[in-house]
Amino acid sequence: MAKLGIFACVATIVASFGIATLTPIEAQAVTACMTKDFKTALVKAACTKGGQPEAKETMKKFMKDAKIKTCNVCHSKLAPKYELKNDALDRFKKAGGK
Repeated sequence: MAKLGIFACVATIVASFGIATLTPIEAQAVTACMTKDFKTALVKAACTKGGQPEAKETMKKFMKDAKIKTCNVCHSKLAPKYELKNDALDRFKKAGGK
């Protein structure tokens, strides 16, 4: 009877590892956006789609297109909350953001 219990435990562990490896690593490691009060449709859509990694990539593309050199132009602090400066939304709109 004890051998059956040990076998069941081992089988459960092996099955768990098998299921875990079928899940993409990106899906396991997505960090949700900290803010829930979005000022822009661009960031809201990115956060909904893929959390902080997607928002970061989206904003990097926006910055490149708008020729903005650094995140610190609009953000007073970066990860994990990415706090905005007082004029960040105005700067975003002037750069073509909506």
